[in-house]
Amino acid sequence: MIKKILLSIVAVLASMVVIAPSIATQKEYAGAVYVMTNAPDDNEIAVYSRDARGMLVLEEYYFTGGVGSGGEGVDPLVSQESLILSPNKRWLLAVNAGSNSISVFRIRHDRLKLTGTFDSGGAFPVSLTLFHNLLYVLNAGSDSAGPNITGFRLSHRGELFPLAGSKRELGVGGFHQVGFDPQGDVLVVTEGDPAGENRIHVFSVNRRGLPGPEAVISPSNGIVPFGFIFDHRGHLLVSEAGDGAVTSYKILRNNTLRVISPSVANDQSATCWIAGNSMGFVYTANTGSDTISAYKLRSGKGRLVLLDQAAGFGNKPIDMTTAGNGRFLYVLNANDGTVGMFRIKRNGSLKDLGVIGGLPSPYAQGIAGN
Repeated sequence: MIKKILLSIVAVLASMVVIAPSIATQKEYAGAVYVMTNAPDDNEIAVYSRDARGMLVLEEYYFTGGVGSGGEGVDPLVSQESLILSPNKRWLLAVNAGSNSISVFRIRHDRLKLTGTFDSGGAFPVSLTLFHNLLYVLNAGSDSAGPNITGFRLSHRGELFPLAGSKRELGVGGFHQVGFDPQGDVLVVTEGDPAGENRIHVFSVNRRGLPGPEAVISPSNGIVPFGFIFDHRGHLLVSEAGDGAVTSYKILRNNTLRVISPSVANDQSATCWIAGNSMGFVYTANTGSDTISAYKLRSGKGRLVLLDQAAGFGNKPIDMTTAGNGRFLYVLNANDGTVGMFRIKRNGSLKDLGVIGGLPSPYAQGIAGN
């Protein structure tokens, strides 16, 4: 009997030794950050696991089934939201600008499974937006039809089905991002060109997910409206690459825009990308100045103030994302293929956590995290 008891104790201890590393590994994994290589041969997604302190580890690359644009500049897609996560964190969607397609991945822990690659409905897709299972893509290329937005339904299996009657041509121009407002009532498209039009297009979206036949077009308050985000009240915050500034707007019932905070300057160069968190802190990547600016939303009415014109630094910083319930900011440094890691402090300032490499330079673009 004593021998059986001793053997039982040994068996339990052995099982604990086997299980313990697995438990430790689960505790170390807190989320992931995804970056698109945009490579002109085989586009890939680089997956970085994130621990609770915000530090990243490069885990693996996954082929998208399409090709990127490549390019020699640090901003080959000239866009924001070329790689997006679904709000429930189950799906990752990427553009393949070189093959005019969209890839959908199912997310399982820190691993990806490609569920399909689908025609984008136009040329040179550069930006994506998802509301529930309704996806829209901005095709910025100049094929026979010109730039357009096109809609799809995302199935529970990760398939994209074209939404009949959803395509809307945008005309000639430089278009940078498409995005839903928080309620899914409107679609916004930014159009910015230092030598051309600087406008913001707003489409109403009906219950079938279809945009109105024509957008309401408002002049941008600043030069080259580029990226944008919404706060939780639906105020529109637009980065202005030509001014080094951010303008906040209220979208009125007739889809025109009312300026709230006009062109809040950061005195930096090429303010193209913008990201924010639920605490009301907003950050811009200023590619020409190698800096990150910090802003704060005040009073819940979309009023914006500058906190720090150079809260952080990068090497030609472009795309950005927040993760970990808004506690961390990750910035893609296009000049050296690294990701800059920052912890967002309670006052909105940034603590530099260093950089991690592993990306092709200089054409990687698109970043998302949870």
